[in-house]
Amino acid sequence: MAFVDDHEIRAFAVDLRSAPQRVVDKIPAVIKKGAVEIKKQMVEEMGASFWFKGAKRSISFDILDGGFTAEIGPVSEPGQVTGDLASIAYFGGSSSGGTVPDPVGALNADAPRMEKALADLLGGVL
Repeated sequence: MAFVDDHEIRAFAVDLRSAPQRVVDKIPAVIKKGAVEIKKQMVEEMGASFWFKGAKRSISFDILDGGFTAEIGPVSEPGQVTGDLASIAYFGGSSSGGTVPDPVGALNADAPRMEKALADLLGGVL
């Protein structure tokens, strides 16, 4: 799983919790929609790889912090190799670099949509 420096996002999530309850109640849906879109792009990119297309099944997401954050990426379960292969697909191994686009690209692609959705939702509340 790719790790993103999300300290600003987490600080923003804390700020969002101080918004009126009617706004706070709608935020998890925005976060989940973003997670679905990011996962979808990651699955498509992994599926386009000749060598690593089987690893697309390992990509999932979890909604955390009461719906205010999401963790998206390949999951490696005991006895399953596909999640382990995703790391090589993204970042490469000892002999070569990764051949699948970095997952941060999927995050960046969805960021404007998510920012707009949150801004529309907040509508100057904060």
